[in-house]
Amino acid sequence: MVVEDKVDFEQIRKRLESDQELLGIFNPNNSREDIIDKFNDVLDQALLDFIDTKLDLYNKLSEDKANATLKRLWFNSLYDARIRGLGSRQ
Repeated sequence: MVVEDKVDFEQIRKRLESDQELLGIFNPNNSREDIIDKFNDVLDQALLDFIDTKLDLYNKLSEDKANATLKRLWFNSLYDARIRGLGSRQ
């Protein structure tokens, strides 16, 4: 697992652990099967939301105008740092 995956994985885990509705299901009055079903539903939704977020960002950054701007800004930043010796990205 690469670092970015670990960060994403940790964000999803924290989301589950802070979901008050999910945490409320974890009590002795509910069967293990009911708790597992709810857990799986919440995790599946968190994964779908994660994909939607990443896909939304990808879609925004791949639009022609945004993509051209992104490429220009990042190229100029790296060029200035690596070729011209400007900034702190040497």
